[in-house]
Amino acid sequence: MENKGFTLIELLVIISITILMTVMVFSNYGKNNEIFALERSAQKIYQDIRRVQEMAMSGFEGSVATTGYGVYFNMNSTSSYLVYEEQNSNMWYESETDIVKETINLEKEIIICALNDNTNTPSVLSVSFEPPNPLTYVGGVSSAHEAIITLCVASDTTKKKYIKINNVGRVEIVNTYP
Repeated sequence: MENKGFTLIELLVIISITILMTVMVFSNYGKNNEIFALERSAQKIYQDIRRVQEMAMSGFEGSVATTGYGVYFNMNSTSSYLVYEEQNSNMWYESETDIVKETINLEKEIIICALNDNTNTPSVLSVSFEPPNPLTYVGGVSSAHEAIITLCVASDTTKKKYIKINNVGRVEIVNTYP
């Protein structure tokens, strides 16, 4: 006579393997969530820089006095940045004259760790676009200049993403410091 079915040992082994795999998947969930938040934030900054560049090319939403659009980063506010409308032709954000179009907050666990340009490590950085071409100004300079915005996970600053922009308007996200 032949018995068909599972023995108690076989059933316990299958349940043990299932529990072990479930624990492994959920134990890494928090770590992966931070990495995904970092990637989403880097992509958001990339898209916002491109959107501002397109606004300068099209004259989108601008007032009559608009001389450009830009994105402004400040190390005193590491969890947000500004999209602004340039009003005074200096291609640098000034709170007294320029119009803030939008304040964008990064995801909760992500911060701006550093701002770098090819001359120093500034505490503020403005990336502006002058219509109609648009000409790109990084740090108020329109040639031979490049900036890097470093994002990191607040609880583990070794996890980083870098957004790089230069004066020809090229924007890219890189995983290692260029």
